[in-house]
Amino acid sequence: MSADAVEKLVAEYGVRGRVVREVAVALAERSWALVELVREFAVPRRTVEEVLAAVGDDLTTGADGAPGAAVDLRVRADRAAEYRSRFGAAQLRATALADPLGPVLAEAGELVAAVGRWRASAPPPRRSLDHVAATPETAVRRALWLDASFDLDGAHLLCVGDHDLTALTACLLRPSLTATVVDVDERLLAFIDGAAVAAGLSVRCVFGDLRFGLPASAAGVAGLAFTDPPYTPDGVRLFLERSIEGLTGPGRILLAYGFSERTPALGLAVQRTFSELELAVEAQLPSFSRYLGAQAVGSASDLYVLQPTSKARRKSARARPTIYTHGEQSSEGTSGATPEVAAALVAAAAGPDGLPVLGVAPDPAALAAAAAAAPAGGGHGAGALSGERALGALWTGGVPGPARNGAVAVDATADPGAWLLRILLAVDARRLAVAVANNHPDLTDAASQHALAALVAPKWQLRFRRSTPNPSSAVVEAVAVEQPAEPLVRYLLDRAHGRVANVWRDGLATLTGLPKPDAAARVNAPDGTLLEIPRHRLEPLFTAVSESTAEKGIN
Repeated sequence: MSADAVEKLVAEYGVRGRVVREVAVALAERSWALVELVREFAVPRRTVEEVLAAVGDDLTTGADGAPGAAVDLRVRADRAAEYRSRFGAAQLRATALADPLGPVLAEAGELVAAVGRWRASAPPPRRSLDHVAATPETAVRRALWLDASFDLDGAHLLCVGDHDLTALTACLLRPSLTATVVDVDERLLAFIDGAAVAAGLSVRCVFGDLRFGLPASAAGVAGLAFTDPPYTPDGVRLFLERSIEGLTGPGRILLAYGFSERTPALGLAVQRTFSELELAVEAQLPSFSRYLGAQAVGSASDLYVLQPTSKARRKSARARPTIYTHGEQSSEGTSGATPEVAAALVAAAAGPDGLPVLGVAPDPAALAAAAAAAPAGGGHGAGALSGERALGALWTGGVPGPARNGAVAVDATADPGAWLLRILLAVDARRLAVAVANNHPDLTDAASQHALAALVAPKWQLRFRRSTPNPSSAVVEAVAVEQPAEPLVRYLLDRAHGRVANVWRDGLATLTGLPKPDAAARVNAPDGTLLEIPRHRLEPLFTAVSESTAEKGIN
């Protein structure tokens, strides 16, 4: 292989041969790592590998000599001049378009450095949530573009998922901007919240699994919504639906989305959702964002500027539990509890008194079928369900009244890590059993179990049954506490779907006899419901709730 092979590859690529020439010339000008070439030219890794293979013996590599390794890659010094001449280095430089954000980005060095420090200390990406970190420069580019395109003073930005720290970056650039971040990753919410407080930025963090709806406190609040969703058609659709719900007035949605030029059908499937959701494409900025990964799509994504029509707000959004490309939440993940797990779950919920059991699952019919299919005898006591309810309903309304006098069994085997606590908050019943993976983060060690049990102690007494009924599964049993040591906290825990400020005030008035105006004066609550408050803020909240009764004891 040689320059002749590269020239043949240029011809095979036709009008897209320019990108082959760009990579070949770049290799003739300096050393590169493969990942750098992918990100610099925003082309799929396979394309870069084709160029490297064509260069062949003209390529120098690192000590292991493996083409494509993360080492120095360049055209041999004695061949570099020919490559620059043959593949038009001068023409490529003369015709390259300047980055419109280049000059202002060059002056934003302090902002890039600050975002880089945040990025270095932020929680690592979670593969199961399709996290791929954007570069610090990308977060700054997004903020600069927003500032150059919209009036951000006094505006409200909603980030529908924000692993790239776009909200922090935009507010650091424009401190008069307010931002709300909705995410399912509790680690990320705690980090963003802490960074915002330390920097004095107006960034509010809200817990929400978007598959089950946009948290009410984030609905209709923003003029701008930004999202970099999972790059599946259902993932993009869902995050756009939630973005629409979060807008107020003549707002705009900014979508980061990329696909490989080798798979245009996937890109088309996603782009079709724009018209299906009544979103007009005002602009598409190619290769705007760059990533530390995602080499299959060139470590890059385009920035779409979308304007909702009046009909967009009338579109109904449905839950989509399988929106990711990896793990239990992907279309290749497990379909729910096996009959063995379902039987153990229902038996644990029913308890020694054989209470009627409401079955809750992403697919409640599948849970009922699995429980019914469990073999008799097996030591787990399979039983029929008295009713069924979708898991998403726990987030929006809890369980029906009659079920509160019985038991609830929840299949959370696909829990990404945050569901278990939210289920304990959302369900009101005499008994509750939740099936999760045996390696669930709240179960992995005694400290994790104690932390979860302490949070819900006024409401539930927990029992952790790991490796039940098999080594990969666990069942968490919860029995309602009859005489809580903290009655006001219990009052709040039993009303997790109400606005915290209202529930806290009403509980004070009910339990202490304080007039409501006096009770309200003691309340300093975050906006939203208990289900929407990030986990790291719950313990301080419960402490404040308890202290609000100091002057008026509760017996």
